[in-house]
Amino acid sequence: MTSGSILKKDQIYHQLRDAITAGKLAAGSKLSRETDLATELGVSRITLRSSLNRLENEGFIKRVQGRGTFVASQTKQPTTNGTIMVIHATDSGFESSWHYIVPEISRLAHDHQLKTFVTTTTAFELFADDDIKSFITNKNVAGIIATINNFNGYETILEKLQATAVPVILAHAKVKDPAITGFAGIAVDEKAGWKVAIEHLIERGHSNIAIIGNDGPSPFRDNTIKETIKLLTNRGAKPNPDLIRQVHFDKTAISTAVKELLKVSPAPTAFLCYSDFYAIYVYDVLAKLKLRIPEDIAVMGICGFPDAKLLSAPLSTIDYDYAEFAKMAVEMVIEPKKWFDTKTGKGKLRMKPFALKARKSTEQSLTESLFAK
Repeated sequence: MTSGSILKKDQIYHQLRDAITAGKLAAGSKLSRETDLATELGVSRITLRSSLNRLENEGFIKRVQGRGTFVASQTKQPTTNGTIMVIHATDSGFESSWHYIVPEISRLAHDHQLKTFVTTTTAFELFADDDIKSFITNKNVAGIIATINNFNGYETILEKLQATAVPVILAHAKVKDPAITGFAGIAVDEKAGWKVAIEHLIERGHSNIAIIGNDGPSPFRDNTIKETIKLLTNRGAKPNPDLIRQVHFDKTAISTAVKELLKVSPAPTAFLCYSDFYAIYVYDVLAKLKLRIPEDIAVMGICGFPDAKLLSAPLSTIDYDYAEFAKMAVEMVIEPKKWFDTKTGKGKLRMKPFALKARKSTEQSLTESLFAK
């Protein structure tokens, strides 16, 4: 799930870091201008800048406004022999985000010469507090990254995590989680992402949009049904409450809902799904009904499942970028002072941007589709 561009950034980062730690780039020496250095290294300025930002954050270089970039006089050495404890939910369904975040955490930790110890919420809750504290001391645990979210403040694991006395980072948090838990967290503005998804479908000419939410506490990505209908109305669509469903994540349940939604009059021309994983089951139903995507009906997902681009009609989605969650979480463990209040010890919320990935599943507008017929 790591793209070539990320690998290139890492490559340049390691190349420059190794040159600094080996003394090939002496402390106090000035680096070439970004334009020249990018040319020397054979990369774009954007790629180089990303690598330099990481080196600066880790104390290897220092940027001086109006003067340039210098190798820091006292460079930080990568933390060695430390461990990041990673805790993920026990569920094993392919829709669980930890499947795509945890491996990336382990890879990035290794880049920083940190080890990882991965366990589940169920196992962690079984550990005695004294055993956890001994493990943290013996393994030099720098921090804990947990991929669990949506806390109410009464969870068993919450008290156990609070007792560890090490930084806890919620790698895929809800906006409210840091305030409830006291931990630092990384969150996406899911409410705004839902709005962008609706706008994208409307811009493609769709006014009758079938919406499949989940049956959990946030069925429409932090939007209520009323707010969803208002979004549709304000942007010129024709909201129909009969086209809005809350469905449990289950292949049979989603299949039944899709078939029922297709019978609503006027029929939907697009499906907006709670997640890319819901969308995959929608694809399956539409294929069995011999409906083409996007020629007969468009499909839009949310979350950015890395493999969704491999579908026969690559899925348009609001991409949360799971790999970036991991990168940000590891950064926060390495530099906890930035993300925890020095007076209260409370963790801060770090908002992560999302991106609209428009692919083939919404490529053809409704007018183009009608003309083609």
